[in-house]
Amino acid sequence: GRTPLYSASKEGHIDVVKLLLEKEADVTVADNDGWTPIYSASNNGHVDVVKLLLEKEADVTVANNNGRTPLYSASKEGHIDVVKLLL
Repeated sequence: GRTPLYSASKEGHIDVVKLLLEKEADVTVADNDGWTPIYSASNNGHVDVVKLLLEKEADVTVANNNGRTPLYSASKEGHIDVVKLLL
């Protein structure tokens, strides 16, 4: 299953992400495919969401079930600003 934080991160809903983080949503929870909120935000190029998740110490080294990390995903999708944040 997917958490509200995952869904908001995926869609780039920055205000919802902020609210959920203020309420101490867990940034480490992954869905059934191993996608975390930071993986989802990175995959979709949501720079501001990635910044917030990094501030909450989201782990950028965790790979999904296919062995891919947020950095891999952002690189593959051409999201250079996200790549710069993750390095």
